[in-house]
Amino acid sequence: MIKVNLLREQAPRSKRAVAAGTPTVSRSGLVFVAVFVVVAAVMGAAWYYFSHQASVLSEQRNRLRLENARVQQWKKDIAEFEKLKKLQERRIAVIEQLKESQTGPVNLMNALIQSGPRDDSVWLTQVEQKADRIQLTGYIVRNESLPDYMNNLLASGYFESVDLDLFEEAKEKSAAKFTLTCKTTQKPRVE
Repeated sequence: MIKVNLLREQAPRSKRAVAAGTPTVSRSGLVFVAVFVVVAAVMGAAWYYFSHQASVLSEQRNRLRLENARVQQWKKDIAEFEKLKKLQERRIAVIEQLKESQTGPVNLMNALIQSGPRDDSVWLTQVEQKADRIQLTGYIVRNESLPDYMNNLLASGYFESVDLDLFEEAKEKSAAKFTLTCKTTQKPRVE
């Protein structure tokens, strides 16, 4: 009988098949894959870093916008306060100026009012000023109030002298008429 070795032919074939089925890796392919992996890792890390920085900067921008809005409101409040402050300073300056320029008739009226008795027993009907002389005409209910009024006028410091010019007693127990001439210590303003 004839023997045919079928395995022998198949053996080299399987080695060839095995040799063809096993890929060979070249160095340039490995270098390319390694470079690709490194570049992908660097790009991934850069993307993560820049994404994180963008979110941090976005939060910081929003916080700064809120702070800016608050500062702008403060600036408006400060400007309003400054405007009110200037208005108050102008008002105070006007009041101070009026106080400083408060002479003549205003001081005279203050002296007359403050010197009068508190019980309304003296009332004035006429006040005339000629240079440094002032003539007061009025009525008095009680006779003893007139000397007190004259002493109070002298004590006010506004008058240098107070003289009684006229005193007419009433016929029917009503008010008596009087006229006083006063010399002021204040120099009259010439306008």
